[in-house]
This record gives sequence, structure tokens and C-alpha cells, in this order.
Amino acid sequence: MSKTTLSKSALVAAASLGLLFSSLAGAQEDPHSGPVMNYHRVNDQLVTGGHLLDGGAAALKEQGVNVVINLRDDAPAEEEERFADQGIEWINIPIEWRDPKAKDFERFVEVMDKHQDDHVLVQCAANYRASAITYMYQVVVENVPEDEAAEDMHAIWDPDENDTWRQYIDDVIAGAGK
Repeated sequence: MSKTTLSKSALVAAASLGLLFSSLAGAQEDPHSGPVMNYHRVNDQLVTGGHLLDGGAAALKEQGVNVVINLRDDAPAEEEERFADQGIEWINIPIEWRDPKAKDFERFVEVMDKHQDDHVLVQCAANYRASAITYMYQVVVENVPEDEAAEDMHAIWDPDENDTWRQYIDDVIAGAGK
């Protein structure tokens, strides 16, 4: 084999490996690998996630979470008990997936304002409501630039895939003058 053929083969192999590793790096981790489904850390005091996984309440307590704001309109009672067993305060703000309201976001802001100094998990079933509400909170209340706040939400899902939530987000942000 000639030196040129070896060099071309090496380049093809290197390019193939580069594509493989770049696609693996961009792939989302297993949604069931954290204390809650689709676990995502926003900052030192704020995480978002979906339903509680086995051992999740204790793992969250170890991380310092002391308040859970659950957004499910059908939140399981046993989750409140599991968090209470760990000394974690559990607050439910039921937001109907198919019909979120402006008052739901207003209530969320009130609760977040009361827990500014706490380590908070915003939770729902799969971290769609939680990441969207957290995104709106960051933009409307914390004045985080929309593109920066959207990175955390887009790590979980894209609300452009759901007309109801796209409209809800747009309405809340526009209503806040953002």
C-alpha cells in the first residue's frame, strides 16, 4: 500500500471517529439516570426534573434540595410523603398540561419569591412544564436573556413542538413586557 493510500485511510478513519464522538457528545443522557426523570441543573440553587425515581428523594436531599415545587395537576400523594420523609418541603401548583393559565405562572412567581434562599427542585411529570415555567421565571423575573434561559429549557424539550405551550410562553413573556 502506498504512503498516499495510508494517509487517505487514516484521514477517513479519523473523520469517522470524529463524527461518531461528536454525535455521542450531543446525545441526551438517559432520562432516568438522575434522582428524577430528565434531571437538569439550572444553577447552584435551582434544578428541574420530572417524576421521582427510586432513591431520588434521598439523592436530592444529599444535594441540598430543601423545597420541591411540583407543577402536576395529578401529583401522586406518595411523592409528597417521600419528600417529607427527607425533610424536604413539597408545594403543589397544579398546572393543567393542556390548559395552562397566566394565574399559574403568577402563583409560581409568588412561591419562588418566598423561597429565594432555598435550593429548589421544580418538578412535573417529565420536566416539560417545569423547564418551561423555570424559563419564563428566569426571563420575566430574573431578567436572564431569553437565549441564555432557553438553553436550559432546550436541554429537555422544545416547546415549539406544542402549540399550547408555545402560545402560553409567548403570552406570559409578552404580558411582562419582555
